[in-house]
Amino acid sequence: MTRKVKGILLRIGQTVHEERVLTILAEQGCVTVFAKSSRKKNQYDQFYYGEWVLYETGSGNYLLNSFSLEEPFHELKEQMENTFLAGYLAQIVLYFAKFAPQETGVLLSLLLNSLYLLGRGKPPRLVKSVFELKTMQLMGYCPTLASCGHPGSIFSLEDGSILCEECGLSVKGVPVTASVAAALTHILNHPPAKAFGFQIPRPELLRLSRLSEEFLLYHLEIRASALEMWKTVHEDKE
Repeated sequence: MTRKVKGILLRIGQTVHEERVLTILAEQGCVTVFAKSSRKKNQYDQFYYGEWVLYETGSGNYLLNSFSLEEPFHELKEQMENTFLAGYLAQIVLYFAKFAPQETGVLLSLLLNSLYLLGRGKPPRLVKSVFELKTMQLMGYCPTLASCGHPGSIFSLEDGSILCEECGLSVKGVPVTASVAAALTHILNHPPAKAFGFQIPRPELLRLSRLSEEFLLYHLEIRASALEMWKTVHEDKE
């Protein structure tokens, strides 16, 4: 039986028999597909998006029948920092795919928007922050943005509440300003396609990037190797 899915290729692995193992993020979730090694170059590559025609075996595995490319995201590979950052976003999706592969389909449009904007010059830190926060929200870790009743200056990494300095002494948190709080509200209150539609001064963007990253890493046991490589390259350019 054949099955067609539209999705983006996140990872290419290999078995001991030199068979390729593809991890594809589709609307139905993450799908593992086995493909014979091909001599054809550029038949498919990481971050290629398109239609995948799969053959389902009697044992429930999927074999790649054919692939029709719709978007290669070539711009990501023209700059090393974009390649590393895209790799970090993929690592986040793959982390959730380990525990709930069928539930990760909600991240597809968010990832596609992120890669599209990244390749077209959107500030990398803004793309990174929106992706981190929206992913956490979509996967059930949404910051509450609850207030303690006083002007807030501390963002709690545990639940995402915004506390005053006195209340913030009892939690692990990061500083938050009014501009960053407004950006958080915008990101969490808009769908993925519109979550990127805001502007923020560079110093505030740095604070937002730190906050979103620390919130994600506080809750997820993820070894974000691509993030560290991206920081090395990106910080050299700042």
